[in-house]
Amino acid sequence: MARGRRKVNTDTLDAKIEQQKAALEKAKVKYEAEKETLAELIKLCNEMRKEELMEAVIKSDRSYAEIMAFIKAAPGDRVKKQPVCVSETATGC
Repeated sequence: MARGRRKVNTDTLDAKIEQQKAALEKAKVKYEAEKETLAELIKLCNEMRKEELMEAVIKSDRSYAEIMAFIKAAPGDRVKKQPVCVSETATGC
């Protein structure tokens, strides 16, 4: 005996659709609030990093030109400190 598809009442289906729309809207509102909170936290973090960087620049014995040249230089062009060898058998020497 073949089973047919259960008939769904259109009123029930419409109610489920409205319920799902409401749930989706609620989730969207929560998402937007969380997104705004994340943006505020990122902004605060960036402001703190800027302040930390400015303090480091002020305390540095390097000139503004030296700092800018270092920042703008390609990573391969930056001068790296050579490892100090304690003995000739040390790796990297």
